[in-house]
Amino acid sequence: MLDIIGARLVENLAEAFSDLTRTSCEASMVSLDYITMDQVAADVPTPVLMAVGIGKPFDGEILIAIDKVTLLATSELMLGGSAKHLDVDGVESFTAIELGFGERVAAAVLAELQRALTVVSGSALELERVETDPEAAAVAKHNSLCARIKVSVAIAGHQGAVDVIIPYDALEPIRPDLGKVYFGDRGDGQSSWHDMIGSQIERAHMTLEVLLAEEAIPIQQIMAWKPGDTINFGIEEGQDATMICADTPMFKVSIGKRNNGFVAVQITEELKLKKELETDGDDN
Repeated sequence: MLDIIGARLVENLAEAFSDLTRTSCEASMVSLDYITMDQVAADVPTPVLMAVGIGKPFDGEILIAIDKVTLLATSELMLGGSAKHLDVDGVESFTAIELGFGERVAAAVLAELQRALTVVSGSALELERVETDPEAAAVAKHNSLCARIKVSVAIAGHQGAVDVIIPYDALEPIRPDLGKVYFGDRGDGQSSWHDMIGSQIERAHMTLEVLLAEEAIPIQQIMAWKPGDTINFGIEEGQDATMICADTPMFKVSIGKRNNGFVAVQITEELKLKKELETDGDDN
């Protein structure tokens, strides 16, 4: 069951990071292993953000480890940057602003873990505190065994990692449920994918073209054209034109100019075909 919870968490995190940063994000499972708390502290790279979570169904604290690549890339994107040329090699500590964004990221991870846990139990998790020292964030004794879900996060051309560490003692209330066979929850999965695809479509970019004029010209006249010839279409300011998307007329527009002298168009009418396409989309 922990394998299933981890797989659901990975799917949820891809959607959650995309929503947080308004950019495409991919998440993949690296491993689900069982290590001691000492090994957890030894394996995390520094600097690292360690977030401690509490709540149902766990009997004790759990730990979220967010590496510097993930934290800095998401912080830059949430601030409106591109994060394409992010330099993380020389970073040895986090600023107060980065820690603030880190809390938001950690809270999002906990929320998605809460969703993933619904296959075995109702849950209500919340962020208790964040630390940058692995020793201060220890949620179990040094030799206590923990389940660690390691997730790779690809965002804005950078590869980061998020670890979810759950001590065995904290799993005690749901240990019987973890041995059950799970046959899936088709409806919830479909809803999750539907929401994710919808959010991606809303952030997609489309190329718009404005058709200013059309005129039929004899082929003999065209064959006689040479460099320097002028073809007058009689286009004037305020003239009607058509805005096209993917070879489909979408709007009637009026041609004008901005104060900076650039040519602009103002939408004056929605074409019927656009409304028909929206209706078809609702039916599907």
